[in-house]
Amino acid sequence: MRATLKMLLPVTVTFAFAQGSSAPPDLTSIVERMERAQSAIRIPTHVTRDYQLGRPGSAKIDSDVLAEVNFRTGKYTVKKRSGSSAGEVVVKRCLEHEIAIAASSQRSRAAAVTRENYIFSEVAEGVLDGSSYYLLKLTPKSPKQPELISGQVWVDKKSFLIRRIEGGVKSPSWWVKKIRVGFDFDSAQGMWVLNNMEAVADVRYLGARKLTSTSHVDETVSVVAKTKPKIGRVRGLAAASVVK
Repeated sequence: MRATLKMLLPVTVTFAFAQGSSAPPDLTSIVERMERAQSAIRIPTHVTRDYQLGRPGSAKIDSDVLAEVNFRTGKYTVKKRSGSSAGEVVVKRCLEHEIAIAASSQRSRAAAVTRENYIFSEVAEGVLDGSSYYLLKLTPKSPKQPELISGQVWVDKKSFLIRRIEGGVKSPSWWVKKIRVGFDFDSAQGMWVLNNMEAVADVRYLGARKLTSTSHVDETVSVVAKTKPKIGRVRGLAAASVVK
C-alpha cells in the first residue's frame, strides 16, 4: 500500500529448489527471497472493498458496507451501507488506520513482514486451495506492537510472495480479550492484491464479532507502481478497529 497498501503483487524469483534441486531451501534462503520479492511488487492504488460485520458462525450479517479506496490520494468513499450503522463506523476506522500507515514510510517499515520486525522459524509444508507453500512461523520482535501478527505465513514456492497471513494480534484495549486475523493475497491481473480479510474479536460482555472484506481492483483508475515491502501493515486494518 502506499497506494493497498501504497497498496499492500507478480515477480518471479527463480530458486534452485524450484529448478529441480533435490534439497529443499533453508529458512534463511526462503526469507531472503521473500523480502526480495516484496521489494519488487507491483501494486494497485484504487480498490473497492465489500465489508461485512456479524458474529462468527452465524449466517446473519449485521452490516454490509461498500467502500472505494484510493491510496494515491489517501481518500476513501463509502458508496453503500445496509444494516447496522456500527458497520460503517468500524469500516471508517479501519480505512483511516490503513491509509495513515500507507502514508508513513516509518510506520510502513515498522509493520512490514521482514527480519527487522519478526523472528521466522519452523519451515514446513502448508496447503492452500490445493497448492503447496512454505509455511513459516511468525514471532514479533516487539510483541506489544499492535501492527504485528503472532502466527503463520504461507510463502509461494515460485514467486516467494506471501499468499496468506494469519494469527493473533495485541489487544487494543481492556474490552477486547483476544483478536485473530487472517489476510489472503492474490497476484491476479499482474498485481498483488489483498483479496480477502477476516478479523474476529472477543469483546468482554458482548461476545465475539467478526469483520470480513473482499476486494476488487479497478484497473481503469489504478496506478501501478513499485514499492518496498509493506504487506505487514495490512494487519492493522481491522483488528484494532472492529471493537472500538
